[in-house]
Amino acid sequence: MQDINLNSEVQNIAIPQSMVNLFAQSIYAHLEALALDTNASLELFENQEYTQVKTFLQANIQQMQYALNNIEILGRMKQEQA
Repeated sequence: MQDINLNSEVQNIAIPQSMVNLFAQSIYAHLEALALDTNASLELFENQEYTQVKTFLQANIQQMQYALNNIEILGRMKQEQA
């Protein structure tokens, strides 16, 4: 996982709720896109295009890692606002 610790100068800056909400919406859209993309890998698998399935899954793993990191950041942002 990427290091998401901010330097001490940035940690004390309040993030506006509107920015947190926008960030949450972007994560939601990203997760929706990942869910919709799953059908593509099924079609490739049904057509026995195994190399493309493998490449697709590797790319999805990377995208899921980015989503996981963003969710971790969002959780910390929400925690600091509470």
